[in-house]
Amino acid sequence: MPSATFTETVTIDADPANVWDQLQEPDVWASLGPVQKVWDPIIEDGVLTGFTWSTDIGGKVYEGTGTAISHERPTSYELLLDTTEMSGTITADLSPANPGSTEAVVAIELKSKGLLSSMFFPAIKNAIGSGFPNQVSDMGARLSTAS
Repeated sequence: MPSATFTETVTIDADPANVWDQLQEPDVWASLGPVQKVWDPIIEDGVLTGFTWSTDIGGKVYEGTGTAISHERPTSYELLLDTTEMSGTITADLSPANPGSTEAVVAIELKSKGLLSSMFFPAIKNAIGSGFPNQVSDMGARLSTAS
């Protein structure tokens, strides 16, 4: 099955612990990669452990789940994204940068799961790949202003 990986780095004007805490807000994930809308978050002991999400591809809405598969405050957070047509991970690795700042390396890896997805995956890959740099930049700006 086809797959794609994209990685972007952004500097956020907040310390890693603050950034990690903000990553536990469901809305942060609502515009990253294929995710366009997030609802029904599950937060356990201050950790976003899951949510339902959707994306619109070619006029058809696909719903999926997001599940935290690994997290270590304040250095990393990884989500598994799953739908009937594709699955993958979004990873945020955080490290201290200039005094009080964070360097965030955000990576997304997607794999098609179904025949229909395989046929349309090149278009999905191009759409996500072209938008991912701006999505990560926007996320960094949002997390900087929220601190």
